[in-house]
Amino acid sequence: MQDTSDVTRRLWALCGVLRNEGVTYHEYLNELTYLLFLKLAQELDMEDRIPGDCRWGELSASSPDSILSRYAEILHNLGAADDEVVQTIFADSKTGINSGESLMQLVQGIEDIDWYRARQNGLGDVYEGLIQKNAQESRYGAGQYFTPRPVVEALVQVTAPNNDDVVYDPAAGTGGFLVAAGLGAATGHTSPPKLVGIELVRDVQRMALMNLLLHGLDGKIILGDALHQDVDENGYSVILTNPPFGAKGALTAEQNERLEYQTSNKQLAFLQHVYQNLSEGGRAAIVVPDNVLFEGGTAAAVRTKLLESNRVHTILSLPTGIFYATGVKTSVLFFCADGTTEETWFYDLRSGQTSFGKRRQLLASDLNEFVSAYGSDPFGRSPRIETDRFKRLTREELTAGGNRLDFAHVRSTDRPIGSSSIVDLLDDTRSLREELDSALSGISEIEKILTRHFQDREGEALGR
Repeated sequence: MQDTSDVTRRLWALCGVLRNEGVTYHEYLNELTYLLFLKLAQELDMEDRIPGDCRWGELSASSPDSILSRYAEILHNLGAADDEVVQTIFADSKTGINSGESLMQLVQGIEDIDWYRARQNGLGDVYEGLIQKNAQESRYGAGQYFTPRPVVEALVQVTAPNNDDVVYDPAAGTGGFLVAAGLGAATGHTSPPKLVGIELVRDVQRMALMNLLLHGLDGKIILGDALHQDVDENGYSVILTNPPFGAKGALTAEQNERLEYQTSNKQLAFLQHVYQNLSEGGRAAIVVPDNVLFEGGTAAAVRTKLLESNRVHTILSLPTGIFYATGVKTSVLFFCADGTTEETWFYDLRSGQTSFGKRRQLLASDLNEFVSAYGSDPFGRSPRIETDRFKRLTREELTAGGNRLDFAHVRSTDRPIGSSSIVDLLDDTRSLREELDSALSGISEIEKILTRHFQDREGEALGR
């Protein structure tokens, strides 16, 4: 049987056609999204959502001479469709394909896939596989918008959103957390929760909507900057998010007005945004770079506020090398708006671990022990047992340590796991190597594009 990974590989192979058309890595998914939407709308019996003259059959039946103009017309018309989701996906859409022959080749390649068998394995997984493939292939792809699926699924599993919840992701990216939350509730034989996300980048919002749609989920993805949004009056009962990493970047005066602690650090701004928008009794899981957990100044003030106004019950130190195009050490903060912090449990998934990256990707099984240790209560109240990897600190101990929330602080008063300093050094070295490999790959891609552009211009000059 043709599984979704095989379909993903076949679709990604079609990007060779796009590459020959001068389409760059970050545009691949846009081009495939447009075409796949038309084909999968047919496969999923959703063609009633789009006008009859804009459907896959109309495009695939076009002649080589007319297909390019017909496609441009379809994109334009879908951008004004009556269906709000379809209209949003195709708003301002345009193609970078300039050859009718290339477009015919793409259409035929998509047509040749055995969609009947692929449908039995889940067409939503095909699209999510493409997002992951794009993230893996280039630092200029969707990596900054993609959280590894095992991490997403583990966070959703332990926080267990249900149909009574409103799930919010202020940095929605391609919609991974919202899709997993919706599907997780469906697996538990309940209707999906209400799903709400905000995404800053127009093309990525398009991907997130497509991702929800192909998984059979309804949700709202707002185009905009979450840090410019007013605090929600009612709040959200579940917040799951992985805000953008990166160095400090200036926040506008308007953004800072919404924060209790003004900052130029977007990670600290997003952390404040999350706990400000969490409804009473709600629960949150947010991925943060480790510096948020131990830096002084504003970071320390934000942590103190978080500990005093929320119950920070669990912190998970993630392995290095699991996020594309970054070697930053990261952790996950789990907290609930149901009281103040009395104790915090620290789980170390980093020390003594195999180096993760392109050669050894993180698997769901790598997080099984953490999920088990977290327990079945989504609010982090399950009985827990200390192990070499799972440690508990009281509020008094946290205060004595300056409210630091990094596992290295926990280990400083406890026996380290193996030769942790050596392991961490190896991890850093391997992460740097992965990052350099990714950078060289990106430079090579740019070089190829510029070379093709120069050759085309040179050919045009000779032809005059």
